[in-house]
Amino acid sequence: MITVIIVVYKSDKKKLKEILDQIDESIKVIIIDNSLNYDFGELSLSKNTQVIRSSNIGNGAGINKALESCQTHYALYMDIDVELPNNFIYKFKSFIKKINNFTILVPNHGDSKISDKIVEKYDGEASIMLFNLKKFPNKKIFDENFFLYFEETDLFLNCKKKNLKIFYLRDLSIVHERSSSIDTNLSEIDNLRSWHYMWSKFYFYKKNYSFLFGIKKTYIYLIKDLIMFLYYLLLFNKKKFNIRFFRIYGIFCSILGLKSFKR
Repeated sequence: MITVIIVVYKSDKKKLKEILDQIDESIKVIIIDNSLNYDFGELSLSKNTQVIRSSNIGNGAGINKALESCQTHYALYMDIDVELPNNFIYKFKSFIKKINNFTILVPNHGDSKISDKIVEKYDGEASIMLFNLKKFPNKKIFDENFFLYFEETDLFLNCKKKNLKIFYLRDLSIVHERSSSIDTNLSEIDNLRSWHYMWSKFYFYKKNYSFLFGIKKTYIYLIKDLIMFLYYLLLFNKKKFNIRFFRIYGIFCSILGLKSFKR
Protein backbone atom coordinates (compact mmCIF):
# COMPACT_ATOMS: atom_id res chain seq x y z
CA MET A 1 0.00 0.00 0.00
CA ILE A 2 2.75 2.46 0.95
CA THR A 3 6.52 2.78 0.50
CA VAL A 4 8.67 5.03 2.68
CA ILE A 5 11.39 7.00 0.85
CA ILE A 6 14.45 8.45 2.56
CA VAL A 7 17.33 10.30 0.89
CA VAL A 8 20.66 10.44 2.70
CA TYR A 9 23.86 12.36 2.03
CA LYS A 10 26.58 12.01 4.67
CA SER A 11 23.66 11.97 7.09
CA ASP A 12 23.76 11.75 10.87
CA LYS A 13 23.45 8.03 11.64
CA LYS A 14 21.71 8.66 14.95
CA LYS A 15 18.92 10.62 13.26
CA LEU A 16 18.58 8.02 10.51
CA LYS A 17 18.34 5.25 13.10
CA GLU A 18 15.65 7.13 15.04
CA ILE A 19 13.54 7.40 11.88
CA LEU A 20 14.04 3.78 10.84
CA ASP A 21 13.16 2.56 14.34
CA GLN A 22 9.71 4.12 13.94
CA ILE A 23 8.96 2.27 10.70
CA ASP A 24 7.34 -1.14 11.02
CA GLU A 25 9.47 -3.86 9.43
CA SER A 26 6.53 -4.90 7.25
CA ILE A 27 6.66 -1.55 5.41
CA LYS A 28 8.80 -1.27 2.29
CA VAL A 29 11.58 1.33 2.64
CA ILE A 30 13.74 2.71 -0.16
CA ILE A 31 16.87 4.64 0.86
CA ILE A 32 18.69 6.68 -1.78
CA ASP A 33 22.35 7.11 -0.82
CA ASN A 34 23.43 10.31 -2.57
CA SER A 35 26.89 10.01 -1.01
CA LEU A 36 27.53 6.72 -2.91
CA ASN A 37 29.40 5.06 -0.03
CA TYR A 38 27.31 5.72 3.09
CA ASP A 39 28.10 3.09 5.73
CA PHE A 40 24.92 1.33 6.85
CA GLY A 41 26.90 -1.26 8.82
CA GLU A 42 25.94 0.13 12.24
CA LEU A 43 22.24 0.14 11.34
CA SER A 44 19.95 -2.88 11.46
CA LEU A 45 18.13 -2.51 8.17
CA SER A 46 15.02 -4.66 7.78
CA LYS A 47 14.77 -7.13 4.90
CA ASN A 48 12.14 -4.81 3.40
CA THR A 49 14.68 -2.00 3.10
CA GLN A 50 16.27 -1.37 -0.30
CA VAL A 51 19.38 0.79 -0.61
CA ILE A 52 20.09 2.44 -3.96
CA ARG A 53 23.51 4.02 -4.36
CA SER A 54 23.67 7.25 -6.33
CA SER A 55 25.96 10.15 -7.09
CA ASN A 56 25.09 13.43 -5.38
CA ILE A 57 22.06 14.28 -7.55
CA GLY A 58 20.05 16.34 -5.05
CA ASN A 59 17.05 15.65 -2.89
CA GLY A 60 14.28 15.99 -5.47
CA ALA A 61 16.15 13.89 -8.02
CA GLY A 62 16.83 11.35 -5.27
CA ILE A 63 13.09 11.03 -4.58
CA ASN A 64 12.45 10.62 -8.31
CA LYS A 65 15.04 7.84 -8.41
CA ALA A 66 13.38 6.02 -5.51
CA LEU A 67 9.99 6.29 -7.20
CA GLU A 68 11.34 4.37 -10.20
CA SER A 69 11.56 1.31 -7.91
CA CYS A 70 8.35 1.99 -6.02
CA GLN A 71 5.65 -0.68 -6.54
CA THR A 72 2.94 0.73 -4.27
CA HIS A 73 0.17 3.24 -4.99
CA TYR A 74 1.45 5.60 -2.31
CA ALA A 75 4.90 6.85 -1.33
CA LEU A 76 5.77 8.62 1.91
CA TYR A 77 8.88 10.80 1.69
CA MET A 78 10.52 11.74 5.00
CA ASP A 79 13.48 13.95 5.90
CA ILE A 80 15.47 12.46 8.74
CA ASP A 81 15.72 15.72 10.72
CA VAL A 82 12.16 15.42 12.02
CA GLU A 83 10.60 14.38 15.31
CA LEU A 84 7.53 12.20 14.83
CA PRO A 85 4.62 11.48 17.18
CA ASN A 86 3.89 7.89 18.18
CA ASN A 87 2.32 5.71 15.47
CA PHE A 88 2.95 8.48 12.96
CA ILE A 89 2.88 6.35 9.81
CA TYR A 90 -0.26 4.50 10.93
CA LYS A 91 -2.00 7.83 11.58
CA PHE A 92 -0.81 9.25 8.26
CA LYS A 93 -2.09 6.21 6.37
CA SER A 94 -5.53 6.64 7.94
CA PHE A 95 -5.98 9.91 6.02
CA ILE A 96 -5.74 8.05 2.71
CA LYS A 97 -9.21 6.61 3.38
CA LYS A 98 -10.62 9.89 4.69
CA ILE A 99 -9.64 12.18 1.83
CA ASN A 100 -10.85 11.72 -1.72
CA ASN A 101 -8.90 12.71 -4.82
CA PHE A 102 -5.76 13.95 -3.08
CA THR A 103 -2.39 14.29 -4.82
CA ILE A 104 -0.13 15.14 -1.86
CA LEU A 105 -0.71 15.14 1.90
CA VAL A 106 1.51 17.24 4.17
CA PRO A 107 1.51 17.08 7.99
CA ASN A 108 1.40 20.10 10.29
CA HIS A 109 4.97 21.40 10.66
CA GLY A 110 4.07 23.29 13.81
CA ASP A 111 3.04 26.48 12.02
CA SER A 112 -0.70 25.96 12.51
CA LYS A 113 -2.94 25.25 15.49
CA ILE A 114 -3.88 21.62 15.99
CA SER A 115 -7.28 21.09 14.43
CA ASP A 116 -9.24 18.32 12.78
CA LYS A 117 -9.86 20.68 9.86
CA ILE A 118 -8.17 19.54 6.63
CA VAL A 119 -7.34 22.42 4.27
CA GLU A 120 -5.92 22.85 0.80
CA LYS A 121 -2.45 24.41 1.01
CA TYR A 122 0.12 25.07 -1.70
CA ASP A 123 3.00 26.65 0.17
CA GLY A 124 5.08 26.22 3.32
CA GLU A 125 7.39 23.50 4.55
CA ALA A 126 7.19 19.93 3.34
CA SER A 127 9.87 17.84 5.01
CA ILE A 128 7.33 14.99 4.92
CA MET A 129 4.99 14.33 1.99
CA LEU A 130 2.64 11.50 1.08
CA PHE A 131 2.32 11.12 -2.70
CA ASN A 132 -0.63 9.55 -4.47
CA LEU A 133 1.28 7.97 -7.36
CA LYS A 134 -1.90 7.46 -9.37
CA LYS A 135 -1.64 11.22 -10.03
CA PHE A 136 1.96 10.91 -11.26
CA PRO A 137 1.89 8.11 -13.87
CA ASN A 138 5.49 8.73 -15.01
CA LYS A 139 6.65 8.90 -11.36
CA LYS A 140 8.86 11.91 -12.07
CA ILE A 141 7.56 14.34 -9.50
CA PHE A 142 10.36 16.88 -9.03
CA ASP A 143 12.19 19.14 -11.49
CA GLU A 144 15.72 17.76 -11.26
CA ASN A 145 17.27 21.10 -12.23
CA PHE A 146 16.79 22.04 -8.58
CA PHE A 147 19.58 20.54 -6.50
CA LEU A 148 18.65 22.18 -3.22
CA TYR A 149 15.82 24.57 -2.23
CA PHE A 150 12.56 25.50 -3.99
CA GLU A 151 11.92 22.05 -5.47
CA GLU A 152 8.87 21.65 -3.22
CA THR A 153 7.71 25.23 -3.93
CA ASP A 154 7.95 24.50 -7.65
CA LEU A 155 6.08 21.20 -7.29
CA PHE A 156 3.29 22.76 -5.23
CA LEU A 157 2.83 25.65 -7.63
CA ASN A 158 2.56 23.29 -10.59
CA CYS A 159 0.07 21.10 -8.72
CA LYS A 160 -2.05 24.18 -8.09
CA LYS A 161 -1.93 25.14 -11.78
CA LYS A 162 -3.04 21.63 -12.77
CA ASN A 163 -5.74 21.46 -10.05
CA LEU A 164 -3.94 18.57 -8.33
CA LYS A 165 -5.08 18.74 -4.71
CA ILE A 166 -2.59 19.18 -1.85
CA PHE A 167 -4.03 18.88 1.64
CA TYR A 168 -2.51 20.08 4.91
CA LEU A 169 -3.25 17.90 7.93
CA ARG A 170 -3.47 20.19 10.95
CA ASP A 171 -4.30 17.30 13.25
CA LEU A 172 -1.01 15.49 12.53
CA SER A 173 1.88 17.53 13.88
CA ILE A 174 5.65 17.01 13.55
CA VAL A 175 8.76 18.97 14.55
CA HIS A 176 11.26 19.77 11.82
CA GLU A 177 14.82 20.41 13.03
CA ARG A 178 15.87 22.30 9.93
CA SER A 179 19.28 21.60 8.35
CA SER A 180 20.43 19.31 11.15
CA SER A 181 20.76 16.02 9.28
CA ILE A 182 24.18 16.35 7.60
CA ASP A 183 27.27 15.27 9.50
CA THR A 184 30.03 17.33 7.88
CA ASN A 185 31.93 20.66 7.90
CA LEU A 186 29.46 23.41 8.85
CA SER A 187 31.11 26.34 7.02
CA GLU A 188 31.38 24.27 3.86
CA ILE A 189 27.68 23.39 4.06
CA ASP A 190 26.70 27.02 4.81
CA ASN A 191 28.50 28.18 1.66
CA LEU A 192 26.91 25.43 -0.42
CA ARG A 193 23.43 26.23 0.86
CA SER A 194 23.95 29.96 0.23
CA TRP A 195 24.90 29.31 -3.40
CA HIS A 196 21.99 26.96 -4.05
CA TYR A 197 19.40 29.10 -2.28
CA MET A 198 20.03 32.05 -4.59
CA TRP A 199 20.50 29.90 -7.71
CA SER A 200 17.19 28.12 -7.07
CA LYS A 201 15.34 31.31 -6.13
CA PHE A 202 16.02 32.97 -9.47
CA TYR A 203 15.49 29.75 -11.45
CA PHE A 204 12.11 29.19 -9.80
CA TYR A 205 10.82 32.64 -10.80
CA LYS A 206 12.33 32.44 -14.31
CA LYS A 207 10.85 28.99 -14.93
CA ASN A 208 7.35 29.68 -13.63
CA TYR A 209 6.94 33.34 -14.67
CA SER A 210 9.65 34.96 -16.79
CA PHE A 211 13.30 36.03 -16.82
CA LEU A 212 12.35 39.65 -16.11
CA PHE A 213 10.06 38.61 -13.28
CA GLY A 214 12.99 36.65 -11.79
CA ILE A 215 15.14 39.80 -11.93
CA LYS A 216 12.36 41.85 -10.34
CA LYS A 217 11.96 39.37 -7.45
CA THR A 218 15.68 38.94 -6.71
CA TYR A 219 17.52 42.17 -7.56
CA ILE A 220 16.99 43.62 -4.08
CA TYR A 221 18.66 40.55 -2.53
CA LEU A 222 21.58 40.95 -4.91
CA ILE A 223 22.04 44.62 -3.97
CA LYS A 224 21.93 43.82 -0.25
CA ASP A 225 24.38 40.96 -0.69
CA LEU A 226 26.81 43.17 -2.60
CA ILE A 227 26.67 45.80 0.16
CA MET A 228 27.17 43.22 2.93
CA PHE A 229 29.91 41.51 0.91
CA LEU A 230 31.93 44.76 0.95
CA TYR A 231 31.06 45.41 4.60
CA TYR A 232 32.32 42.02 5.80
CA LEU A 233 35.37 42.33 3.56
CA LEU A 234 36.34 45.53 5.38
CA LEU A 235 35.74 43.81 8.75
CA PHE A 236 37.82 40.76 7.73
CA ASN A 237 34.90 38.55 8.75
CA LYS A 238 35.76 35.57 6.57
CA LYS A 239 32.76 33.40 7.45
CA LYS A 240 30.10 36.02 6.68
CA PHE A 241 32.09 37.33 3.72
CA ASN A 242 32.10 33.84 2.20
CA ILE A 243 28.35 33.39 2.69
CA ARG A 244 27.64 36.67 0.85
CA PHE A 245 30.13 35.72 -1.88
CA PHE A 246 28.42 32.38 -2.50
CA ARG A 247 24.97 33.99 -2.54
CA ILE A 248 26.14 36.46 -5.22
CA TYR A 249 27.95 33.70 -7.12
CA GLY A 250 24.82 31.51 -7.07
CA ILE A 251 22.42 34.12 -8.40
CA PHE A 252 24.78 35.23 -11.17
CA CYS A 253 25.19 31.62 -12.32
CA SER A 254 21.41 31.26 -12.40
CA ILE A 255 20.91 34.54 -14.31
CA LEU A 256 23.50 33.38 -16.86
CA GLY A 257 21.55 30.16 -17.34
CA LEU A 258 24.25 27.89 -15.91
CA LYS A 259 23.14 24.58 -14.41
CA SER A 260 23.02 24.00 -10.67
CA PHE A 261 26.54 22.57 -10.67
CA LYS A 262 27.86 23.46 -7.22
CA ARG A 263 28.57 20.42 -5.03
